[in-house]
Amino acid sequence: MARTKDAVLAPGQKELMEKEYLDFVKPSTYGNKANPSSCNSLYDDVENPELRAIVEKVAATTPYREETSTNEAQSPPNPQKRISGKQRKATLEEYQQTFL
Repeated sequence: MARTKDAVLAPGQKELMEKEYLDFVKPSTYGNKANPSSCNSLYDDVENPELRAIVEKVAATTPYREETSTNEAQSPPNPQKRISGKQRKATLEEYQQTFL
């Protein structure tokens, strides 16, 4: 197996690559309060009383999908029976006599 030639890097390039690698590998900032893009900040807006009132109003006026599905018929779909070759041929002949 052929081995690639090792690249010769300047000291500044090597430090930059190590820094980028460590930034990439460092632990996730999920849940970190110092990070504004944290997932916890997604729910901070609901803590605002004005927004909470709007959310509750919309939730009260929007019908749930479960409620709308109860109005539909709850019967299971009719299972289709297999048709034999003889029955299929008889049906085709009847169709030909009727319409052709």
